[in-house]
Amino acid sequence: MKSIKTKLALFVSCLCVVLIGLVWLLTVVLFEPNYRSMIRTELNTKIAAVAAVLEGEEAESADVLSLISLVKPLMQSGICIEVSATEECIEAHGYTSPMLGTAVPAYRAFFVLEGIGDGCQLHPSSQGIFGDKTELDSTLAVAKRKETAAKGRLSETLVDLSSSPYRQQQVVGMVTSSGYIILASTNLERVDQAMQVVSQQLILITVILLAVSLISALLFARWFTRPVTQLSGAAKQVAAGNYDVTVQIRSQDELGTLARDFNYMTREIAKSTQLQRDLIANISHDLRTPLTLIRGYAETIRDLDGEDKARRDDDLSVIIDEADRLSVLVNSVMELSKYSSGTEKPSPSRFDLAELVADVLRRYIDRAEKEGLTLQQEGPEEIEVVADPVQIGRVLHNLISNAIAHLAQGGRVTVRLTGTKAGVRAEVIDNGSGIEEKELPFIFDRYYRSRSDAGKRGSGLGLSIVKAILVAHGAPFGVQSAVGQGSNFWFELPPAPPDETQKNKESHR
Repeated sequence: MKSIKTKLALFVSCLCVVLIGLVWLLTVVLFEPNYRSMIRTELNTKIAAVAAVLEGEEAESADVLSLISLVKPLMQSGICIEVSATEECIEAHGYTSPMLGTAVPAYRAFFVLEGIGDGCQLHPSSQGIFGDKTELDSTLAVAKRKETAAKGRLSETLVDLSSSPYRQQQVVGMVTSSGYIILASTNLERVDQAMQVVSQQLILITVILLAVSLISALLFARWFTRPVTQLSGAAKQVAAGNYDVTVQIRSQDELGTLARDFNYMTREIAKSTQLQRDLIANISHDLRTPLTLIRGYAETIRDLDGEDKARRDDDLSVIIDEADRLSVLVNSVMELSKYSSGTEKPSPSRFDLAELVADVLRRYIDRAEKEGLTLQQEGPEEIEVVADPVQIGRVLHNLISNAIAHLAQGGRVTVRLTGTKAGVRAEVIDNGSGIEEKELPFIFDRYYRSRSDAGKRGSGLGLSIVKAILVAHGAPFGVQSAVGQGSNFWFELPPAPPDETQKNKESHR
């Protein structure tokens, strides 16, 4: 399998070859046809303009001299324009020679507007007694007029091989509806010779460009794939268990974003792995303690208690308490796994959050009375939200239980409900020992214990379960706390839309 570096180099090289091929095509192959086409278009435009003049109203009653004056403004340097006529045209208009007064012969030039000069093949110049003489009705010119009259249109390239270098002349012609024969011609430059020179130069240019493109392609491919190679090496290190590896961010493009995301991933993996290790270590410790107690008291019952019923009952109570503790721990781990993995998905429905809070607080009244605590609820008597009521009930249980666990006698827990722009905000506020600021970022991490919780009963997973449930709901949550002043755990839920009954009540008001 070819590497990305090889593929990029091949792609850039092929692109350069294609571009060089296009240069060859446009410069060598298509230049001459395009040049000739442009010349033909220019000449056709010129004879069309002459034809428009000859077929105009002014030319109807004009003689030959007048025709010259009408067409002469269209004369252009480098272009030869001549006008002759068929017999029918001459008879119809009664054209006569200005000098002889006789009828102008058919296919003989009325006039020639020579813009080419000595090099015109249709009207060659010769040395005469009185100087240079231009042959207006050469054999070649008469032949082309007759050919134009017969075909209606003419487009031909004349080649003069008698000169060195040989000359080429493009001739186009047409016959008007009245019988005027118009020929326009111009010399063609030696494009073929120029193309030979360009072709020779292009060979050298092509070799140089190919060499430069190949080297550039290899350097570009190496530069482009270097971040990918580094990511690949870093990924292998992560797979081997080295989560401290980081990739250097060299740019702010997509590869830079990929490197940044990779570094974030490794940090999260390292954090998750450490949390997993801590979880296993802490659970192992918590499992070891009750298991040791259960084993010890069971052996005591077996070996020492004998008929001492009171002592046996006390030992059995310890065994039962520790078994309950084990059950709570195992259930918490399973519950957290269920919420974190997405197995237990929320089933949102419309319910009264104030009523749910009151129901949860009622379950803690007996415990609060025994421990001398105050539980209170603040906010509207009815406030509906959309969420999973069972899971939100679990969140409230965990937060209230967590608050009570950190209160001294005479402490207070307040559950406050308020409406916000984003939804409904629920706050569980206590005046307990509080949390140190450095511990706040980790308070919702699984099995993280704060506020000197070491040795206290509980699984240590309550806040992790809260986090997993609220994340599954997409609900904002957080905590504010200060040591010695208490804590405020909060979360927000979307409000329930007004039902039809409520809408009708408001419309009748």
